[in-house]
Amino acid sequence: MLSSLSQIPLLEGKNILLLVSGSIAAYKALELVRLFKKMGASVRVVMSKGACQFVQPLSFEALSHFQVLTDTNEKWALSEGDCANHISYAQSADLVLVAPASANTLAKLAHGLADNALSATFLASNAPKILAPAMNTQMFLTKQTQHNLKRLRALGCEVVAPQSGLLACNSTGVGAMAEIAEIAALCTRKLLFNAFWAGKKAVVTGGSVEAIDAVRCISNFSSGLQAHFLALALWLKGAQVVLISSKNALELPSGIERVKVQSANDYLEALKTHENPSDPPFLFMLAAISDYKPKNRHEGKLKKQDLGQFWDLECVQNTDILQSVSGFHKVGFKAESDPTHALANAQKLLELPPQGKGCKFVCLNDTSTLGQDTNQITLLTPHTQHTTIKGHKLQVSFEVLEKIAELF
Repeated sequence: MLSSLSQIPLLEGKNILLLVSGSIAAYKALELVRLFKKMGASVRVVMSKGACQFVQPLSFEALSHFQVLTDTNEKWALSEGDCANHISYAQSADLVLVAPASANTLAKLAHGLADNALSATFLASNAPKILAPAMNTQMFLTKQTQHNLKRLRALGCEVVAPQSGLLACNSTGVGAMAEIAEIAALCTRKLLFNAFWAGKKAVVTGGSVEAIDAVRCISNFSSGLQAHFLALALWLKGAQVVLISSKNALELPSGIERVKVQSANDYLEALKTHENPSDPPFLFMLAAISDYKPKNRHEGKLKKQDLGQFWDLECVQNTDILQSVSGFHKVGFKAESDPTHALANAQKLLELPPQGKGCKFVCLNDTSTLGQDTNQITLLTPHTQHTTIKGHKLQVSFEVLEKIAELF
């Protein structure tokens, strides 16, 4: 997931304030700075006295290119320009991330204490706040820490739940700081919040697999990348996302619901559970569903010595899923190899059934982009046409979503 997030400068122009407290996980915060910088963000760091015992401030300064604020180096000579103190750092932030957040720091933040540079900076900022706890299992599970986390959530903070595993104290249990990718993804989602997409349900589909026997299938060259990048873009915009796919083309944030399917019939059954005529979700039908499937699926593996030199495979037409489902705002996808008729073929999907598919939007692209990292999409409505840049599929996904929000 780290590589997915850093494909394009998602956080260009954003200012992140990273507060690092005393925990062995402090070294992992260095990777957070590196990743945020790759994503285009500006990162300032504040360290507690305990954090400085695990990692030297110089390491964070080398990565962030800003002075690390500690208890001993605040400056108040405001006439000298970029003056590092808990007020200036707090006011610069679009987002405050506490990672790792120790039990002691959580207690201070929950009760509004400001007895060190870290807690004072936290209190002085009105930016959105995310906490990534890291501590011994018993310290995490104790009633006091859970009460503090509940209090912080009530104050508007989001918490990235810690993992279970082998801890530095040589015990096994919950308390290890969440994966860097999960923390970065949640921060990105908070910074890319979009009023149109936030809270909306969106269902995205990938490609299908039709089994011939136990080892052979009918499928296509679709990698599933565009579906996965679109699901990621939707989630980062704040949508509630369900990805229905036969492929696992990308590691995605845990907040995206994954439904594993194979055949067209599997897709249809899965989609039926999300139909809602009274409050239709968005359906992004990227699935390259096979037009045909074997008439009979064979159990076990067919042997070539039994089949002979020639093999006649009898197939039947698959259900037209996009036409069959209702209770969605349907966004159809059309891959065409013939530029002469591509636009006309795509526009048919905008017509009502039985002639068309009843789509509100149609995304047209060339079949040459199958399996590639880049794409270019023409977004169609009955009265408009918009062609995106030719770029990375995540970048194209964002442009498509922005245009749909504008036109809807």
